[in-house]
Amino acid sequence: MNTRQKKDNTTKVTPAMKPGKLKKLPKESLFREAFLPDKKLRKPLLVREKQTGSGIGWGITVLWGIVIAVIVFTLFFSDFHTVRTISISGNHDIPSERIDAFVRDRLSGKRFRILPGDNFFLMPSFSIERDLLLEFPKLKSASVTRQFPDKVNIEISERDRILLWCANNSCVLVDDAGNAQDARFAETPENEPFLLRVIDGSARLVAVGEPLLSVKASHSIMLLERSIRDRGDIGITVPFHSPSRVSDEVRITTEQGWDLLVNLGIDPDKTIDSLKLVLEKEIPVERRSVLRYIDLRTENKAFFSYTDWTPPPVAPTTPTTLVPASVATPTPTPTVTSGDSKKK
Repeated sequence: MNTRQKKDNTTKVTPAMKPGKLKKLPKESLFREAFLPDKKLRKPLLVREKQTGSGIGWGITVLWGIVIAVIVFTLFFSDFHTVRTISISGNHDIPSERIDAFVRDRLSGKRFRILPGDNFFLMPSFSIERDLLLEFPKLKSASVTRQFPDKVNIEISERDRILLWCANNSCVLVDDAGNAQDARFAETPENEPFLLRVIDGSARLVAVGEPLLSVKASHSIMLLERSIRDRGDIGITVPFHSPSRVSDEVRITTEQGWDLLVNLGIDPDKTIDSLKLVLEKEIPVERRSVLRYIDLRTENKAFFSYTDWTPPPVAPTTPTTLVPASVATPTPTPTVTSGDSKKK
């Protein structure tokens, strides 16, 4: 009896209770090993917990995978977010059809070889703005925005003329900052009506990227051309001419054959006001056909010259005394050798 009791009280060491095995088990498993040494009670509990946790984890993973796949397909591959409408505003001389065709061509193809290029979320707004300014030099600015779910709004502004600076039969484009840019994409037949060329008399070539004109000078050229054109009574021809890019002077030839000399350093509005004043007050319309030039290079002053200047007629004077039996000797008319007339 004692031997049997002694045998029953002896705890049998199982492989799960060995020190090497216990170190690899979780903390709560060690608790079960200490108080539930019976193998029949311990094993089913451990196996049951492991199987239940594994099933729930795989189910959640698969569910999340399906949700993510649906979201990715809806956002990037479905037709729901394909760009369908392109709205264009602010253009005058450039047809909307040309801008629309250019943008749609830009959105065609694939991105990263698998994603559609006309997807609403993948549309590269910044690069399209940049490419529009390169493709259409007459554009002054371009803004591309998206309107959910499938619309693109393009707001643009146009410049009056495309300014080109030419020397030795080679031209560069003058950008808004006055720097020289490549003009090859601007010298196309569709842009020809909007090109404003200035011929540099010094024939000095300008490299692309080099500072060419001040912002004020380039702005003055464009504003003077537009203001004179808007008057309606003076037709001007292109190109303009300049002694050099550092002179800040431009000579504009009119369709009537006379020249207009201007200083780009003077406010264009003041130059136009001086031109208006001298044409209205000093130069009759019938005399413009023989006009040589109008010089407006001095602020608040205007000088003009005729090609066949003749002195104004002398009004007859009434003699104050009469000499009987004699005839007064007429005063000789002075000979004019200069054909210039000036107004200050």
